Amino acid sequence: MRSKNAAIAAITLCGTAAAALLAAPAIVLDTVPTATLVNVEQIEHEDSISLSGTIIRNLIDRSVCVQLYVPEQNISSIKLGQPAEITGEAFPEVTYNGTVNKISDVATKLQSGSIQKTVIEVTVGITEPDEILKHGYTASVKLRTSGPSVMTILPYEAVEQDDNGEFVYFMKNGRVYKRYIETGRELSDGIELKTVMAEDERIITLDRSTENGSAVKLDE
Repeated sequence: MRSKNAAIAAITLCGTAAAALLAAPAIVLDTVPTATLVNVEQIEHEDSISLSGTIIRNLIDRSVCVQLYVPEQNISSIKLGQPAEITGEAFPEVTYNGTVNKISDVATKLQSGSIQKTVIEVTVGITEPDEILKHGYTASVKLRTSGPSVMTILPYEAVEQDDNGEFVYFMKNGRVYKRYIETGRELSDGIELKTVMAEDERIITLDRSTENGSAVKLDE
């Protein structure tokens, strides 16, 4: 009889323990966020403006130039002696070199349809002209406004934004941190990063948000 009662008690105890386990809240194991390293590129870039003008042939001294009308908002970027590249639809396979050799001292009004613009006449002399260039041809002139410089480019998906501005996540010593950044020019393949990052601050993207200073693991 005692053996039977002991068995019943044991079964009751096991059932109670099982019910307690089923009723207990589920335990969720917190996983470490996965980080993916961002491809940060260093590219050489130079600023330039492109303007349309007219080929002018001087019958007296045989010189050839391009007459431009530069909008007033661009004239501060134009300097005497500035190098230029000249192309045109009438000579698609040839690119000529030139130099800014005259900037008018006065501005004029140029009517374009219903819009009136303030412009300054600029002359670009062509360095080695030939007979391909006809008087009156339309030409496109590219003027370099700055020398080559190195830009740091981030892919757009690496830059996030909140109410305080743009920021990136970076990893250092196995932990993730958030830094607000200054960006610059937007290019077809990314955006310029003006903020200087330390060599051991590797910019990353995360599979989910996490707190500053939390541990992360790299996606291998």
